[in-house]
Amino acid sequence: MMRYLYGYAILPIGFVQPRPPRGKKRAIQKYTPEGRVEIHKTLGINNKMLRSLMCQELCGRSIEYTDNRISLYCAQYGKCAVTGQAFDVVSDVHAHHKLPRHMGGGDEYQNLILVQNDVHTLIHATNGITIARFLAGLSLRKTQFEKLNELRIAVGNEPISTEMT
Repeated sequence: MMRYLYGYAILPIGFVQPRPPRGKKRAIQKYTPEGRVEIHKTLGINNKMLRSLMCQELCGRSIEYTDNRISLYCAQYGKCAVTGQAFDVVSDVHAHHKLPRHMGGGDEYQNLILVQNDVHTLIHATNGITIARFLAGLSLRKTQFEKLNELRIAVGNEPISTEMT
């Protein structure tokens, strides 16, 4: 029954046998309430914290900032981008501008990153005593330390030397 038209094989529609995707549960899909519940179960984020972030009023911030903060929380699976620790309380969630607003940075998704309060303080700190105190409390690994220094350089601060740790 196979026919050729200008060198291309043409099959009757009855010969096509679709198969369900492998490695994916059929229950997980976005078209039904049950399927969306399954999606949220696999995300692995704290829904209570997410709800708190959504209800938190941020005075003096744009809607774009608030929306992107919530989106980043989901994208980072509710964890700090530097330390990888899960956020415990809403007050510990800080959206850091990679390029500061006073240097022309905005509230775009690509310009924000979620970090813990202590990490955010370290990114902007210039006093050696403050830096040493917060570094002692965090005990960062090498890759985390490099990420911290990348963020410090982006805001115009000197990188922290490894002797301070």
